[in-house]
Amino acid sequence: MAGSCFTTHIGQYLRTRKFEVMTNPMGVIYNPVSLAQSILPDQDFTADQFFQNEGLWRHWNLHSDLAYPDLDTAVDQAQKTADSTRNYLQTTDVLILTLGTAHVFYRLDRDEIVANCHKMPAKLFDQRRLSVAETVTTISNLIQQVRAIQPNLQIILTVSPVRHWRNGAVEHQRSKSVLLLACADLCEQLPNTLYFPAYECLMDDLRDYRFYAADMLHPSETAIEYIWQHFEATFLSTPTQQLCKQIEKIVAAAAHRPFNPHTAAHQTFQQKQLDAIAVMEATYPEIRFEEERRLFIQS
Repeated sequence: MAGSCFTTHIGQYLRTRKFEVMTNPMGVIYNPVSLAQSILPDQDFTADQFFQNEGLWRHWNLHSDLAYPDLDTAVDQAQKTADSTRNYLQTTDVLILTLGTAHVFYRLDRDEIVANCHKMPAKLFDQRRLSVAETVTTISNLIQQVRAIQPNLQIILTVSPVRHWRNGAVEHQRSKSVLLLACADLCEQLPNTLYFPAYECLMDDLRDYRFYAADMLHPSETAIEYIWQHFEATFLSTPTQQLCKQIEKIVAAAAHRPFNPHTAAHQTFQQKQLDAIAVMEATYPEIRFEEERRLFIQS
């Protein structure tokens, strides 16, 4: 899963339910061009691509999470992340891309689109809105490259419901419109490519500011849960949904903190959960509960 911060939310829902997920390996990225660059299979990082700002070595195509005080560490970590992403793409079944905005910032000195301005002076950049054709070409080329190493890869496209309000309401809607039209064209042109309406769930179904966080830009926890339920109903089979509910119960029980862990009632509860984990792992050996088991034994 790669793209905007909304990807992180859905990725966490999947991970909590024990799906094997890689989420935003190069960090949160919003625009389609930088998103494509972040997961291209043939990435190579060299020291001359990095620059120093505020004591950290940074890369224009990487999130600040991959910035380090030491240059060698920054290059090494970026390359390790790129290699692990490429290896993961060779074995994964599904690639979910969440497009956040069609607005891009580009360096004036090289006319290159950047994923992150890294708080550098505004005079170094300009911005523009991608066209539908540019977006389609960019994502189509990415999909062709990743399918070259994993031919059976299924693609799910979605547009983030997060509002990008910096350029105002009109430009926000135009930007999202570009992404929506691009996704429609991609689904028509490419096989095994589907669209999930996360943006529409919030904008057209919930349609109320009470479903936004305090900043009025990001969806609230209630909205994310609502969109997750639609995602689950769309892509997970009924048996898988039932299995997820069993997993949720164990995960929720592990998160519970008793007032008095030494009571007989809690010890009975604890053993019941450990027994449930043993049954689950015996039935589904690919699902692991190491963290939950550790928490139950520790408590």
